[in-house]
Amino acid sequence: MDIHHETLVLERALDAPPARVFSAYVDTKAREKWSAPSPTTEVRIDHADVRTGGQETGRCGTTGDLRWTLKLNYHRVIQDSQITFTEELWEGEVILTVALITFDLRDLDQGRTLLRLTDQITSFVGPEAVSGQREGYAAALANLDQHLGSSA
Repeated sequence: MDIHHETLVLERALDAPPARVFSAYVDTKAREKWSAPSPTTEVRIDHADVRTGGQETGRCGTTGDLRWTLKLNYHRVIQDSQITFTEELWEGEVILTVALITFDLRDLDQGRTLLRLTDQITSFVGPEAVSGQREGYAAALANLDQHLGSSA
């Protein structure tokens, strides 16, 4: 296997206060929608316990073909401020990636939030998986921005 390590940092200023951004993450039905990076991608969160020490399981893939399994362990969750978790991506019995991910929410002026997503990822299937994660999270954050604007 081709092991690849990388740290991704994505920042986005959102037109919503940190409490609304945090709530959009914790609301699993909303997150299933905004975290899908394209109209042909589907995300299903089967179980979520978004708190320090909590766990989450889900599936994702193209619509109707949820071939990948997500397993998350929440390590530090601070209301309206930070969500840190490890994420494993599996295809059947094969682990594809493991990542330490932090959503850091900083209050900007006039009810806005700076979201900094740091993703320290190890891919066991080469750099393409890292590129996919980078593109997926960039699209998800754009969707989150749109979701927050439409739910104002």
